[in-house]
Amino acid sequence: MTLHQLFHFDAFFWWVFCIGVLEGLRFGRNEVVLRKASLSVAFRVGASEALIFALLGATTSPWVFVGLGALRLLLSRLRDGRLSWRAGVELLLVGAAMTALVVVGDVHTFSQVGARGLSMGGTWRLVILTLVTAACVFAIVPAKISNEAKMTLAAPFVLVAFARVGVPLDAVEPRLAMAAPIIGAVLSALCALWLLSAGMRANHFEPSSLVSELVMCERGVLLSFVWIGLASGERLAGVGAFIEWWAAALALLTLEASLRVRPLPKSMAFFALAMAVGIPGTTGFIAEDLLAHGLLELRPLLAALFVGVAAINAAALYLALTNLIVDAGHEHRHDSPAEGRLTAMMIVPAALTLLIGLVPRPFVATATEAREAVAPHETVDVEHPVGASWDGLPRLPLGDEAFVEQ
Repeated sequence: MTLHQLFHFDAFFWWVFCIGVLEGLRFGRNEVVLRKASLSVAFRVGASEALIFALLGATTSPWVFVGLGALRLLLSRLRDGRLSWRAGVELLLVGAAMTALVVVGDVHTFSQVGARGLSMGGTWRLVILTLVTAACVFAIVPAKISNEAKMTLAAPFVLVAFARVGVPLDAVEPRLAMAAPIIGAVLSALCALWLLSAGMRANHFEPSSLVSELVMCERGVLLSFVWIGLASGERLAGVGAFIEWWAAALALLTLEASLRVRPLPKSMAFFALAMAVGIPGTTGFIAEDLLAHGLLELRPLLAALFVGVAAINAAALYLALTNLIVDAGHEHRHDSPAEGRLTAMMIVPAALTLLIGLVPRPFVATATEAREAVAPHETVDVEHPVGASWDGLPRLPLGDEAFVEQ
């Protein structure tokens, strides 16, 4: 295969590339702030993280995908001085799924997954989907809290693997669309309850440990929402999942950056909360609106669980932030500044989430193109979509004719 055949720079690549850039900026910042590294070292770390994640979104080859995942794991090992067993398990699970895809299904590019999945046999389809689903569970469940700064927040490569393999196979294996969203909803509920417990026990934590636990639990909730949308098999929910992925990246970066500053910038901390829970005017609101509408008609119980978890998440995050701010206030003298200074890692994601939240139409169109890039066989162009929401976004029927107007 030529280089042009191995990498395809479509809408899905650009969506993943932007998330990789945000994650790369976070890794570079952590190198400077936490490890006191030079700017040149921080740039190399951040650029390598962004480049590898972008190539994961661009490659069309299952073998190249696994190789890039292994390279990312190796660089993490060299950077941290140890190998994460969780990341190793995720790579093994995805590698086994890709091997089965190539050997059994004779799939050499991801564009062949949907068509050749039909002739693969139900047992092998379930095996492959089970492996990728297990990898997603490993990636989403909160890991060892002390490793939070070393882990990727919004760019786990298993979500790219699920988008490339799970979404197209979902059309020919409906049992996945029944089971995987339920697993994702249960995971999101567990992470939200864990976050609520951490908020109630805030006085028993060191501030740094509480911040790490808060960020990791919130990461679990938001990435579970992404996975629910991707695995649901619904176009509208799938578009919402892509936007939720962006929303999660922006919210988690802002939340982590603002909570690590002392004195705590209270206004930015609560705006990060607003980003995470998706109040109107933010990217998260657009994403959760699309997810809820996509799940509502055919999966009302799942939609109800999704809304319930979102409510628990909002209450738990507010409780945790309130306790953290109270504890932080006790640590400083009365003559110290009331709030810490804002940084670029807080301001830029916050500005982006407002831009997307207030002008959502072009980003919804791009998210639609990104989903169609990983499931092109599902695309049906309807000239006049049905229904519209309060914000002018199309509200579509949930049958085969659904299409987001671009």
